[in-house]
Amino acid sequence: MKKHIISTLIAAATISSATVHAESLYDVYKLAIQTDPGLRAAAATYNAQKEQVTVTKGSLYPSISLNGSLGYAKNDTPTTNYDAKTNAVSLDLDYPIYSPALNYGVDAVELNYKSAGVSYDNKKENLSLTALTDYFNLLMAQSTLNTTLSQVKSTKSELDQVQKQYDVGLVSITDLQDAQAEYDAVKVTELTDRSNVAYAQKVLLQLTGRVITNIPELSKSYPIKLDPTMTVDSLIQQAIKNNKELSILDISVQSAENNIDIKKASGRTPTVSITGSLSRSNSQSNPNTSTPDGTYNKGAIGLAVNMPLYSGGSINASIRQAAAEAEASRESRDSALQSIELNIRSLFLELQTSVARIHAQQVLIKSRQSALEASKAGYEVGTRNLVELLTAQSNLFDARNAYQQYRYSFVLQKLQLLEATGDLTEDKIKGLDKWLVAAK
Repeated sequence: MKKHIISTLIAAATISSATVHAESLYDVYKLAIQTDPGLRAAAATYNAQKEQVTVTKGSLYPSISLNGSLGYAKNDTPTTNYDAKTNAVSLDLDYPIYSPALNYGVDAVELNYKSAGVSYDNKKENLSLTALTDYFNLLMAQSTLNTTLSQVKSTKSELDQVQKQYDVGLVSITDLQDAQAEYDAVKVTELTDRSNVAYAQKVLLQLTGRVITNIPELSKSYPIKLDPTMTVDSLIQQAIKNNKELSILDISVQSAENNIDIKKASGRTPTVSITGSLSRSNSQSNPNTSTPDGTYNKGAIGLAVNMPLYSGGSINASIRQAAAEAEASRESRDSALQSIELNIRSLFLELQTSVARIHAQQVLIKSRQSALEASKAGYEVGTRNLVELLTAQSNLFDARNAYQQYRYSFVLQKLQLLEATGDLTEDKIKGLDKWLVAAK
């Protein structure tokens, strides 16, 4: 019990040191997007890949360079004595007009750029699901605490009533001790629940930089049902089109297949370039030498061809290596698709089970309420004892708490399914936020 008290006090102290806010579900989502360093890193990587495309495309265009030199030479021997000054400047051109390897190289960096964009979207979607899950974990913890507080109030009322009855000799000390024990047990549960709420708030504090209070509730009219047109096959087809992780693997397969073309082009096709230069040089020497002075202008243009013929077997080996890597990428993609399909089937089944379980729990609550009323009536006429009454009361509160937890779990399962099918959009988050209402 001391451990629960200490942990609760520590959590409360931590929370009190931060700015306290009441935020909606959508607000928490936006805060998480704005403050997450991992998402900012993904955005920076995306921008870097964008620039890399421009850098690589530059190799397809003419390369022009300017070169210059300035020199001085002196020769002093028994037979020769002269000095000379020289300077030169040149403009050089290199333009690859046929190079399949360069074209495939541009395709490779464009695929990397595309993959970085999808990775950013995937990171954002994963962060969104994390933020929503953490938010609902707080709602679930707060719901449990509210149920426990109601139970504390009800148990305290029973204890006070038994105390009065004991004071006038209507009940035994055993009944008073049973009531006191039940009340103490519920108070311990309250400490645990408060600690869970504080911890859930700290998780959101780390994610958003804010402590979330004034927790809303899921509207009682929130529909606990599935779209009758929804099928597992349609969800899987949607995932094949929109699942971000699968899209990244699709691009990985394309990159691996493109790499085969790069290896073939690098080892088996020629490269043709236009080369050219314009140069101007000047030389001056002392009059005692026979070295001619003057200015010289030169110009040249031509075609350069580079054709790889043999490289110790490495050309064919690199092509086989690239083909094997492409096969590995395809198999990894197929394996990921199988996992995604299994996850979707599992989530769909869980949602169906949750719908039935929530409706069954509503029936159970009515039964527990009737059982409590029967226990109260029996206790008043002496056919039931206090322990039976307290047990019936505890069962009712447990059923109510389980009902709320099932409803929140149903929402989380729907969010997980949206993420698996690549449909966890901002509009869906706004739509869900409308179902969260202020606690009464």
